[in-house]
Parts: sequence; structure tokens; C-alpha cells
Amino acid sequence: MNILIVEEEIYLAQSIAGKLIDFGHECDIFAAVNDALEQERRYDVILLSTNLSGQDFYPVIKKFSDEIILLMVSYISNDTVNDPLKAGAHDYIQKPFMIEELIRKINHYHGFKQLQRKCELYEEYLHHQLGSIQLPETLKRPLPLMVKTNYQKQADAFAFALAEELGRPLKYLPLSNPASLAALEGLDEEYIAYMPEFQTLKKSEKEAFL
Repeated sequence: MNILIVEEEIYLAQSIAGKLIDFGHECDIFAAVNDALEQERRYDVILLSTNLSGQDFYPVIKKFSDEIILLMVSYISNDTVNDPLKAGAHDYIQKPFMIEELIRKINHYHGFKQLQRKCELYEEYLHHQLGSIQLPETLKRPLPLMVKTNYQKQADAFAFALAEELGRPLKYLPLSNPASLAALEGLDEEYIAYMPEFQTLKKSEKEAFL
């Protein structure tokens, strides 16, 4: 990952950068906020000191708001932690810190960003596929229930909309998959099991399932 370090304690910044490089990352170091703001390079992570004497670090948070911003703080206060977090920073780490703890935070938020982008993609895809489908005015019905339709996407849209209205996660368990029934038995009660492809079962299997 490309990491930008904004820290006026140059020896500390160099020490952090050296250890991050050992973990396979690339680092740029700047002691001045203005120098950091002039950079056109894309960064994955911003390590931002909140102890920059006479410098306003909030423009860094604004410029790199789409990236992972981790604050490096000497002490915890509204000025060093709470207000920057409200402005868009993701987390903080207190000096002095172990490099392993910093790596753990970087990996955690990097994984979160990847998951967030993946979820956005799935949301856009589902909206494109199911957004125009007409649904009943009232979705809430006692569970379990069976949806009968000649249009699979209508059943899909109903299931997703019902789960959203009830505020519960949906578990996709297609009946064409032999493992779905076993998965149903161990499913957490918080989930709604969505089990399409009932028509693929044999008559005796349908009766047993019902």
C-alpha cells in the first residue's frame, strides 16, 4: 500500500516508514501540511500527526477523505482525537506505539474499505436488476411463507425488500444445493432464510421439505 506520513518529528516518521517498508509498503514523509496537500499521488493510508505546531491539519483530512486516515496522537483530547474523528478521520493510535498495532489497524481498515466497496457494487447491481419490479404494498407477513410467481426476479425483489423492512439479514439457501437444508438447521434465528428453486425438488422432496 502507498502510505503518506504527515509528522514533524522527522526521526519518528523515518522510523515508522522504515518499519512499514519492511512490511512491503511504500511511504512518503512530509513535515509540513502544505507539502502533503500538494501531492497528486494516490495514497491508500494517511498517517496524520495531530501535534503539528502552528499547522492546521484539517485540510489533510478533507483532501484525503476517501482514504484511510489514522491519527497519531501524543495525548487524547477533543482537539487531538474527538474533533478530527468527527471531521472524517477513521481512528487513532497513541504514541509511542508498537508497529504491529499500527499494521493491525491498517489491515483492519483496508479490509473494511474493500468490503465497503464490494457492498456498494452489490447494492448497485441489485438496484439495477430489481429496482423496477412492482411489489405488494404490504410486505410484512407471518414467517415462514411461500412466494409463488412465474418471474424469479419478483421473488428475489420481494425477499430482499422484506428483509430490509424487517431489519434482518437474509441468507441465500437455494434448494438446488443439497447443503442448503443442513445450513438451514444451523442458521442463527436472526436471519431470514431465502430458499428459492422449490420447483427443482422431486415430489417426495417437496413434501419432506414442507
